[in-house]
Amino acid sequence: MSRAVVVMAPAKINLTLEVLGRRADGYHELTSVFATVDVRDRVRVAPHKTLDVRIAPDIGARAGEDLATKAVLALAEANGRAPFAHVRVKKRIPVAAGLGGGSSDAGAVLRALARVWRLDGQGLEEVGARLGSDVPFFTSAAPYALVRGRGEQVERLPAPAPLWVALVRLRERVSTADVFDTYRGNRSKGARSAALARAMREGAATPAVIREYLVNDLLPAAERVCPRIAEARKTAADAGIALTMSGSGPSLFALADDRAHAIQIARRLRRSGLDARPIAVGVTS
Repeated sequence: MSRAVVVMAPAKINLTLEVLGRRADGYHELTSVFATVDVRDRVRVAPHKTLDVRIAPDIGARAGEDLATKAVLALAEANGRAPFAHVRVKKRIPVAAGLGGGSSDAGAVLRALARVWRLDGQGLEEVGARLGSDVPFFTSAAPYALVRGRGEQVERLPAPAPLWVALVRLRERVSTADVFDTYRGNRSKGARSAALARAMREGAATPAVIREYLVNDLLPAAERVCPRIAEARKTAADAGIALTMSGSGPSLFALADDRAHAIQIARRLRRSGLDARPIAVGVTS
């Protein structure tokens, strides 16, 4: 298997996530500032005579239903090729955690397979949009981006000074579909996402500024679906730490001033019984 390509697939957090309303196609119109974080899967893609995709540890998806396999099929269809590839995914990103692990794997497969098949790389984000709302962001390989629509509109944003978070992982898995089915919030105008994106374009996005705009409209719905989220946030609040939710949950994070501050926050959260660790933000694939 020559010409194997290995890429790292980073997780993401949502610094903002605002729901603008329901679209005619049934999806929700969103605006969100995405940022990659230093929790990564390893994706290896090589030519093959059949389609052979394996993910370890097993994520519990039915055969052919994982996003890595769907990415191969979608790119093959878009380019009139046989969907043959050897794909190996080594997982480190938790499943159904609001960190975009499956979508990141799909984006990595698209980017790597485009190189293996010697494609020009054009149109990958359009292919990714057919697979899931988060996939175009990961296909773009942007460390930070303003993501709009149902995820298909990706505007790369300038990186601020190095950012760190204390990332809190919960053992529960949360279905994105269940959270959106439960969502009953009022329509947002997307003001916080727009303001944060503007601050990043202007080079003014310090940790203090970013904290002013942190928001996730899905939080109340996610807490109803998974009460453990509310419990963890209360535990952190009792320790003087405000936690923001990523995606549809259950992963949570506290934005730190710098690496030392992230380490300090993580230690305080661990003393309160939460699984927390300092993580760098804005990493490249």
